Amino acid sequence: MIAQLPAELWILVLHFAFDDDAMLGAALPSSWDVSSWIKSLDGQWMLRSTQDNIGVCIRRRIASLKAIISTCRYLRQIGIEFLYESILIEIPSRILRLCAALDGNRRFGQQTKRIHVTRYLQPPGVSAEEMDLALISVVQHCRNLQTFIFEWPLQRSFTPIADTLCHYCRRTLHTLHISLPSVELAKLIWTLDSLQKLTFLHVEIGERLGEENHLGSASDINLSLPRLQQLSLRGFFTDFVEEATEWEFPRLSSLTLDFINYRDELPDIEAFMTNHGSQLTYLDINCIPPISLPAILDLCPSLTSLSFNPDWRLPRDETLPFEASELARVPHRGIVTIGLHQLLYAFGVGYAAQYSKVDAVSTRYIRTSNDNNFAALTKRNFPNLKTIRLLSRTLLRDLEMANGPDEICYERWERWWAQCAGQGVRLEDCTGAELGYLPPQENGTEAGSEVDEEGEEEEDSVLNALQYDPIGAVRALRLRCQEMSAALS
Repeated sequence: MIAQLPAELWILVLHFAFDDDAMLGAALPSSWDVSSWIKSLDGQWMLRSTQDNIGVCIRRRIASLKAIISTCRYLRQIGIEFLYESILIEIPSRILRLCAALDGNRRFGQQTKRIHVTRYLQPPGVSAEEMDLALISVVQHCRNLQTFIFEWPLQRSFTPIADTLCHYCRRTLHTLHISLPSVELAKLIWTLDSLQKLTFLHVEIGERLGEENHLGSASDINLSLPRLQQLSLRGFFTDFVEEATEWEFPRLSSLTLDFINYRDELPDIEAFMTNHGSQLTYLDINCIPPISLPAILDLCPSLTSLSFNPDWRLPRDETLPFEASELARVPHRGIVTIGLHQLLYAFGVGYAAQYSKVDAVSTRYIRTSNDNNFAALTKRNFPNLKTIRLLSRTLLRDLEMANGPDEICYERWERWWAQCAGQGVRLEDCTGAELGYLPPQENGTEAGSEVDEEGEEEEDSVLNALQYDPIGAVRALRLRCQEMSAALS
């Protein structure tokens, strides 16, 4: 019965059934991507990031595909190639098995559009050279690769992997997520010079050791990435930004700078914005030392989204009768959304609550900066402001564990709420919900939480049906196929 339908129609049905837009989407995750509440095995609430959600989607997709193609040889011949469209490697030893599978059938590699490696530890009994050769072989087979995400920090493996990407994937690769030591920065610049189709780039760079400049002749490259739209940098990227200041990014609209805990040798961000800030619509700066935000906003007139650290001690706005920081010299009419990093001391929960007992002066100093910066988030400075979001997952987890802010800090919570409500601005947490809507306790009866849990149970039941009732899954696909045939006729 299944074979009565043409293979082309089955392929179309499988394509619609396992649409990969969420997984193969080009844009890289940002701090504005919403997180979701989940329960761990021990019953504790945890926050899952967008990147983690993508991994869950890929695993469920693979399980569903395996259930369907296991029903008969005909569907196996048609659907097995879909298993290789998006490859997620969480167990490093499976790279060797994947290499063998692609060596056995080169057609599988031609279907691969996305490779995502989360861990790259050397398994027992396998040398580092064998691991590198296997991964290089996998990339060589995937000549239509569009997205390459390698979360694990690369050391000496970066050079051969970069060479392989430049040689085999330079015409198709548009999304690159890579982590490397600072000594490989010169090689990264040469790699970017070869990947002219890049549209989305995330680079995490380790701390520079010593004063030696490892750029060499790469410092003379006038790099141009004509299609780059999103640039995300994390770690110790001072040398990269200093070089990139003179590069050409004619389509760059999104910039993320995450310094983690680095405090020294920060790059000249104002110089970078002088050359590239006029076209930016999204700017996310997360660092501990303060940056002159008014100067940055003057150089970025097209911004619609801004994220910064409200722990910064910024100059006071002398034109106001109350305590508020000077965030903008003139009203910035383009900004609609503002994201706030850190704020770990603002509500007296988590580690900051314990630290405040040890160093009360520093805690009071940071909270004053929080209040002054938040007081400046007004329609006067940002006339079209609609949303303020607290971006820290750590802060939200601490609030959940403490069941809300500390009694001493509750006044700050209410004051910020009143300020946003009075201006018609939505105050959110990192899940996209209004700040204050925490997951329920064991006997909680919040309607929103019940709907979410029911949705998850329904999704799991569908997955179980696909895994344990593959015949039923095929029947459902056949019905969908018949409906499509009727619509086409």
